[in-house]
Amino acid sequence: MTHGQVVVESDDPESATTNTIIDVEKLGRQRPAVFATRWAELGFMFSLLGSMAMAEFFVSGFHIILPPLAIELEIPEASRTWPSSVFSLVTGAFLLPLGRLSDMHGAYIIFNSGLAWMSIWCLVAGFSHNYTMLIICRALQGIGAAAFLPAGITLLGKTYRPGPRKNFVFAIYGAFAPLGFFIGILIAGISGEYLSWKWYFWIGTIILIVIFATGFFSIPNDFNKQPPDGLEMDWLGVVTIVPGLILLVYAITDSSQAPKGWASPQIIATIIAGVVILAAAVYLEGWVVQNPLVPADLFSPPYMTTLVVALFFAYGSFGVFLLYSSFYIELVIEVSPLLTALWKAELLGLGSAGYGCVDSWHRYYIYRQ
Repeated sequence: MTHGQVVVESDDPESATTNTIIDVEKLGRQRPAVFATRWAELGFMFSLLGSMAMAEFFVSGFHIILPPLAIELEIPEASRTWPSSVFSLVTGAFLLPLGRLSDMHGAYIIFNSGLAWMSIWCLVAGFSHNYTMLIICRALQGIGAAAFLPAGITLLGKTYRPGPRKNFVFAIYGAFAPLGFFIGILIAGISGEYLSWKWYFWIGTIILIVIFATGFFSIPNDFNKQPPDGLEMDWLGVVTIVPGLILLVYAITDSSQAPKGWASPQIIATIIAGVVILAAAVYLEGWVVQNPLVPADLFSPPYMTTLVVALFFAYGSFGVFLLYSSFYIELVIEVSPLLTALWKAELLGLGSAGYGCVDSWHRYYIYRQ
């Protein structure tokens, strides 16, 4: 074996040994054979990158339109956090089971189903006439994101060979998160300033439909009616992880608005229930289930636990900043939605730099040994 090359020995019918030299690095630079043309690969990339951008689009932009939306729909102050937080809550809770479905039956159908599902509920959200309808639509949008995000990662990982081309594609995929974040606040600012908050959802729906149509025709169909041998849904994990996360996040989110804060009976009850259920999930996933949704060896690389804890606090504090800064800027100092969006435009650069720093940090510490 030489640098970037692998020598494969095989016997021909006449027993003469033939040595074949495979240039692994060259294969890693080539377009995957599953794409007949460059346009097919570009369509694939457009749909995958667009899905990442739209996941951030419906997080960032919603905070810009939420203050005027809360006034128009007469959302009580105690409930104003829920239209924002319920999307991320449902997405996070259902990522694991829907990711397992991608492994079992192929990522193509899960990815496109997630985009189609999210398109429907973004369209419906634009017609919301009360905050209950809005919260339901936002929760159902989260299921769509929980489907296409892990399926997108699976498609990228399966389609590209290890090598420079795969590294480049994953780098662009990550960069589209802050780009989608910026596009979201920009479209929300324009909608809130010149159109209506409804158009934020309807413009997002149009973009999602374009991404879905492109992916439907360009993504290789890897549908499996029967899952691979030994792979099955971890139902014990589903019935413990999903409700455990929902109860715990509900308690944390609602504690600031509860009559007695953390001492409120419903907060204490949901925290205890959430912790107990998640503790049961840890036991089941670590010692009982054969194919757990969260394998214990996921945390075996050096500093992985430290990274997860750091990301938990980073994303948690960032979400609080996005929500309350928008209410303060638009309702207290009475800045327009478009100017609010422009004030937050620098987050595109900060997000890109932050992603690069975190990515470099975790790669260094995890793989240095």
